[in-house]
Amino acid sequence: MRILYRVWTMTIALGVVGVAAAQDWPTRPIQVIVPFPPGSVDTKARIVTERLAKVLGQPLVMQNKPGAGMRIGTEQMLRSAPDGHTIAVAVQASTWITPLLDARTTYTAADMTMLGVAYDSPMVLVAGPKSGLHSVKDLLNSARKEPGKLNYAAPTGGSIFRITFEMLKTLTGIDVTFVPYRGLALALQDVMSGQAEVGFADGGSLSLMRSGLLRPLAVTSPKRWSELPDVPTLREAGVALDMQPWVGFAAPKGLSPAIQKRFNDALAEVLQAPDVRADLAHGGGASVVADTSPSAMRQRIDRDIAEFRKNVKPGAITFE
Repeated sequence: MRILYRVWTMTIALGVVGVAAAQDWPTRPIQVIVPFPPGSVDTKARIVTERLAKVLGQPLVMQNKPGAGMRIGTEQMLRSAPDGHTIAVAVQASTWITPLLDARTTYTAADMTMLGVAYDSPMVLVAGPKSGLHSVKDLLNSARKEPGKLNYAAPTGGSIFRITFEMLKTLTGIDVTFVPYRGLALALQDVMSGQAEVGFADGGSLSLMRSGLLRPLAVTSPKRWSELPDVPTLREAGVALDMQPWVGFAAPKGLSPAIQKRFNDALAEVLQAPDVRADLAHGGGASVVADTSPSAMRQRIDRDIAEFRKNVKPGAITFE
């Protein structure tokens, strides 16, 4: 009985210490590693981190550490002390795509402490104005009539834009040739010019769609996007595919559950602010997710991986 009592008291004591540590945290600025170059994604993330700094009482300092399919920045975060003072912006590529496709990767999503997804946004299947494609039906008919003739443009490696197009190919049985680019902007430039017929765009390309430089065919969200209400979803167009890029935060494995909870509570508070929601939606339609919890983030990653394994043929994507 005495042994059991001691174990019980030690457990309670450790729990109290953990809660106390979380109440004191953060005691210094929080380094937020961004494992990709500056651009529209980390601009949106900064909207969230700037408000988090006010709630948590310490600056959140964003540092871009791009390279190797997001391995460099993500691995740096994972090597840090699990004390909540080093975290990373987390996206599909850094949490599960690179670990699945790049044999050089030394980690998986299981090596991270998930802090929560903040927001997501639809992709838009787009065609160039010279392509002659005005609908998903046009794309499918043209690709089936002349297999391999049409080209789709997407960033090289395991980008979510490439993965989603490969899913589209598997689900519809079409043969469209992949043309690699070093970034989404370059890929969309060639769709606009006619060097490639189709590709997936993000919400940041909305102005190009509204101006007619890109022709939207369908959105990848479960429901129609309010920014393009006349554009059908892929499901409405007959393709059973939903896939949305998302942005969240992760920390090294071993982070105290109390600190994890404090961060997530702060994140949920920030994302309820009307001005934060408006800023995220401005110029590209990022939407706050309904459930920002760490468990929902893990479930989302598991669901993405399941869709990938079901709908992308083995060997269809190599990590250049």
